[in-house]
Amino acid sequence: MARRLDPEIAAASIEVAGGLVAFAGVDSPLSRALGVGVRGPVSTSDIAKITEFYESRGATPMVFVTPTADPSLMRELTGAGYAPGEREQSLLASAELFGHAQRDERIGVARDLASWARASATAFLEREALEPNDDRIALILATTEGTTALEVRKGDVIIATAALGVRGKHATLFAGSTHPAFRRQGWHTELIRDRVARARDAGARLVHATAGPGSASERNFLRCGFIRLYTRVLWERAR
Repeated sequence: MARRLDPEIAAASIEVAGGLVAFAGVDSPLSRALGVGVRGPVSTSDIAKITEFYESRGATPMVFVTPTADPSLMRELTGAGYAPGEREQSLLASAELFGHAQRDERIGVARDLASWARASATAFLEREALEPNDDRIALILATTEGTTALEVRKGDVIIATAALGVRGKHATLFAGSTHPAFRRQGWHTELIRDRVARARDAGARLVHATAGPGSASERNFLRCGFIRLYTRVLWERAR
C-alpha cells in the first residue's frame, strides 16, 4: 500500500526470526520490526540483518519487544547497541463487553480520504500548517484493505478522526485523534464506542487497541471495558 501511494519511498519488508521487519519511509512510524523472537530464539545474525535493513535505507533500526518474545531477543539487541525506549500498552475487549458499545449518529464514514488524512495529521502533529507528506501515513492507514475511516464534522470541518480494521473475528482500533480546539468534549471515547459497535456488527469477537501507558487514551479505553494485555517496548539502536 505504501509503495502504491508513494513509489519514491521504496517501501519494503522482510521476515526475520518469525517477525516482520517493515520500512515505509525514513521517519515513518510504520518503519518498525514486529513479532521478532515470538517463535523461538534470536541469533546475532538475525539482529545484524535487521540493523542492515534499516541503516542501508537511512532509517534508525527499531524493534518492538513484547513479553512473549524469547529472552535471547533482548540479549542480542543489547549486544548490538540497542536500548529500550518508548512503551506502548496493548489493550483488548471481548464479545462479552460489546453490549456497552453503541453507534453514534454524529460519527460517519469519511467522505474524502485525502481530507480525512489531513485532519488526522493536523490533530496528531498539533499544527495547522502541514509539511509535504505529513499526511502520508494517515492516508496509507485509511486506504488499507479492510479499514474503515471514520470522522466527526462540525459543518464542513473534520474535528475528530479514527479508523477501524476488521479481519474475520478480530478487529483493531487505531488512528484516533481530535483537533486540539475540540478536545475534552468526549470525542475520543465516543469514537471508541462507535467503532466497537461497528466491529460487533461486522462479526468480530475480539477488539484490539494500543495506547501510551497512563495516557488519557488508555484511560478512555479502560472506561469502555478494555483490559490491559501487556506492555511492549520499542528498542532503538543509536548511531
